[in-house]
Amino acid sequence: MFTIHGTGIGGGIAIGNAYLIDKTLENVSQHHIEAHQVNDEIARFNQALFQTKLDLETLRANVPSQTPAELSAFLSLAIMMLSDSHIAKEPIKIISNELCGAEWAIKLQADRLSKKFDDMEDLYLKERKFDILQIFEKIFKNLVGSKIDFTDLNLKNAILVAHDISPADLIGFKNADFCGFLTEVGNLTSHMVIIGRNLEIPAIVGVQSARQIINDNDVVIIDGVAGVIVVNPDELVLNEYKERQLQWLFAEQKLFELSDSKAITKDGVEIQLYANIDCDNDVSEVIKTNAHGIGLFRSEFLFLANENHFCSEEEQYIIYSNIAKQLKSGPLIIRTADFGSDKNPSWNNQHNKDSNPALGLNGIRLCLAQDDFFQTQLRAILRASAHGDIQIMFPMISSSWELKQAISKLELVKQDLLDKGVSFNYNIKVGIMIEVPSAALTIKSIIKMVDFISIGTNDLIQYLLAMDRNNEAVSYLYNPLHHE
Repeated sequence: MFTIHGTGIGGGIAIGNAYLIDKTLENVSQHHIEAHQVNDEIARFNQALFQTKLDLETLRANVPSQTPAELSAFLSLAIMMLSDSHIAKEPIKIISNELCGAEWAIKLQADRLSKKFDDMEDLYLKERKFDILQIFEKIFKNLVGSKIDFTDLNLKNAILVAHDISPADLIGFKNADFCGFLTEVGNLTSHMVIIGRNLEIPAIVGVQSARQIINDNDVVIIDGVAGVIVVNPDELVLNEYKERQLQWLFAEQKLFELSDSKAITKDGVEIQLYANIDCDNDVSEVIKTNAHGIGLFRSEFLFLANENHFCSEEEQYIIYSNIAKQLKSGPLIIRTADFGSDKNPSWNNQHNKDSNPALGLNGIRLCLAQDDFFQTQLRAILRASAHGDIQIMFPMISSSWELKQAISKLELVKQDLLDKGVSFNYNIKVGIMIEVPSAALTIKSIIKMVDFISIGTNDLIQYLLAMDRNNEAVSYLYNPLHHE
């Protein structure tokens, strides 16, 4: 029995068996093979190479019409790169010469090419390293089977152990049945944590080297409140945590019984509580807890949940409309796609070139740069507004000029729908998220242009204090009560 610590993100206490997840080349270790196994490993590599090419060709053939032209060009380049000898042949030589598994051969060749690109003086060529590494990652994921359908696995008593879990992965996990998870990276303000809390299961992040010290099927206790992990506990400790688990569940039930009660302060002011959701499946929870409405629908996850990270106008319209119809009262505030440093769509290749993605083409900036994409989402939202109290919120606004650009696009789409005789709420309410210091400082001019504002405290604090909220090394600087 031993104990390790991380950052608990809530959810109570879970007791189960460890289920380790490997997803990237970073996690590969050297595996020796016998001479008679070489041909089998080469066959595995070639099959993964073929599948990667097939995946990319399928994606290119099904690129939506509103897709930026750069995506098709990037896919064509990636397909061509798969035929390059440095990618298609060198790993085979490594397998034969070093008698290693295909996974290690891919990692070794990726590391060698990465170093060569780092040594180049030409900045443009140096940046092509990320394209190469992305290709190797795709081959690797096809080799090991990157997509695990958790709904098909018997994970009811499993605790997932991973290096990292993307916010998009967590959305997929909502349909899975496991009792908790822990990751080696992450902190209280990362998007993974914000989304993870919505799962309402015990979870801990920032557990360094977890996959090196925890084995598959180890009995693991997670205390998501205290941030404590107990591995292979003795009977006394196990029984103690079982009792704590029952106490937590009892307390949660008592809280749920209060969901019918109004939230009123001691001086008689009623507070309306709104829910945040990531997908349409969350609406049942909103209704069950008697929330007054949906204050934030993170619409970017509609796109990230799809394989090509696109969602058609009709698909969006149906989802927005269905949610609005299900709500008993209150608004559905849809935030336009807020893609960012850890929520980046595959078609935004520019992201891989940014030296500081958190300050790059994110939020409303990306939407304004991808006009067809942005107008498609605005059309879907406006059409759905005919079916309920739907409102629009723009993310990462940094100036009144930027807000004017977004509103101008909205007015353009409104006029197009009017010309076509499509029903929608012409007076739809528009708001913004205040999450950039410049917007907070110019709020007097900005607030005249919108119906409401929402304060995005996590990003606002991040930009104000110049600390990356996804970086554990500087997470200690994150202080909402910062003072001189």
